[in-house]
Amino acid sequence: MIVDDQPDVADILGKLIETDGHSVTVTYDGREALKLSQDERFDIVFTDISMDGLSGIALTEHLIGQDSEVKVIAITGHIGNDEINQALKAGAKAFLRKPFRKKEIDEVIEKLRNSL
Repeated sequence: MIVDDQPDVADILGKLIETDGHSVTVTYDGREALKLSQDERFDIVFTDISMDGLSGIALTEHLIGQDSEVKVIAITGHIGNDEINQALKAGAKAFLRKPFRKKEIDEVIEKLRNSL
């Protein structure tokens, strides 16, 4: 699942991941992501850290509370490390900085799939 309140970012990331044959669900809202996660299990979730409404950090905590096996990848456009550190403390297994490259996406997915 991809969660980002910037639809362009979420849609592009989703398309990049789908090109490798992965099934992708995209949403632009953290609360909607929580609803979706109650009906479907996601192996990997990409979430923007800074979103209006439910933040990616809070979303990460909720998702891991529901399913300790879910792998969360925090994504951010911010330069500082504070948000990344908060996301990692919340349970994110990896992070990507925007703008990201296809190679970085592939590497983080492969790393986390090997740990599933």
